[in-house]
Amino acid sequence: MKKRSAFFATLSLAMITTAITAFASPSTTQENVTPESNVSPISNPFVEGQLISPFVIDTSNPIGGTVTGGAVVPKTFTINGGFGHIKLLMKNYSSSSVTVSLTHKNSGWVYFSEVISGNGSITWKNFEHGYEQGMRGGDYTLQWSGGGSNVNGEFFGKTGSSISDVTN
Repeated sequence: MKKRSAFFATLSLAMITTAITAFASPSTTQENVTPESNVSPISNPFVEGQLISPFVIDTSNPIGGTVTGGAVVPKTFTINGGFGHIKLLMKNYSSSSVTVSLTHKNSGWVYFSEVISGNGSITWKNFEHGYEQGMRGGDYTLQWSGGGSNVNGEFFGKTGSSISDVTN
């Protein structure tokens, strides 16, 4: 009987020690998590009171700029891997129509070629034009062509890891 009681006492002590150790030491998966400095809005998903979202917007390489000069003006930007959903707003400030095309430089794939009327604008989202799975990471050229007239415009864009990141 004494051996049996000693066995259960030892077993209980071992279980309690294991439980205390497990709760007292931080989890290695949480301890080693460091937020990416180039993504937002989540800085640390383990902070109490902060929204936890699996989606992030890539803020490390802003997309946008002015487009002025000759009849054909190329502008380049990069889509980082994992951020293949994109929304582009393109504004034409000239009175003449311009044609804007988006080409993936590495593959030569043309994602779109759109005409923007004089003093008009368009918004282009990948998932509304047949690219629901996102676009390839890499370098892109957004080429503006005024058809003989000088172009005068501006563009803005954002990329995200999910469609919901770029819907607004």
